[in-house]
Amino acid sequence: MIIKKTISISILIFFIILFCGGILIQFLNEDMFKNTEWTPPVFIFTAAILCTINQKIRTIGLLLLAGAIGFSSEILGVITSFPYGGYEYTDKLGFKIFDVPIVLVCAWIIVSSFALDLISYLNIKKIFFPFIFASITTYYDLLTDPLMSGPLEYWVWNSESSGFYGVPFENFFGWFLVSLFISILPWKTWGNSLFPFASNILLPTFFITTSFVNKIYFPGFLGVIMIIVYLAVILRSKKLKLESPS
Repeated sequence: MIIKKTISISILIFFIILFCGGILIQFLNEDMFKNTEWTPPVFIFTAAILCTINQKIRTIGLLLLAGAIGFSSEILGVITSFPYGGYEYTDKLGFKIFDVPIVLVCAWIIVSSFALDLISYLNIKKIFFPFIFASITTYYDLLTDPLMSGPLEYWVWNSESSGFYGVPFENFFGWFLVSLFISILPWKTWGNSLFPFASNILLPTFFITTSFVNKIYFPGFLGVIMIIVYLAVILRSKKLKLESPS
């Protein structure tokens, strides 16, 4: 247990270092951060690991399956333009399979984890779970996509569209649809802990900061609201439990 806790805390510290670097590079001279092209996929990968730490094996398996479903939908999207619209990934997210960065598996794990963590503090009827899950992940996408396809240049759209900061509205329909599919997986357990909490706070904070720095204000405000609601729900819940592994 001591070894597990040491490894877990070390991963969290590494994630915080990457987070701080990602924030500072936006305010300091970029020449101070040369040869950091490897950091975006590693940052996302580390966040996904935090989402799985302290989870049961069954839950980890479902998160990996959710990531695989999301990744498969990205491959379908790149090839056919369905369900997100036509787009192509750049090389900034690292190694690709079928022209889709493999780290996108982690991205879907992260948004699924955020939705599961938030819902775990809510008293909702099972019948509403798919709709709420898909709504949360799609809302998260409203924050990230204008940045990832904009100033971060992780992908480019094949056709110019006003949409939502250049993101076709079809994209958000696709996110909702794929998230609905992920939501019907047999989710039964979720472990609230410090590690997904850190990912759920720091990663959106990075995107919010990037949004404001690049004067993309509305998605940034949406992100602020998302974090405020997330924290308010947790603090009001009687199930508050953010322990690290013992």
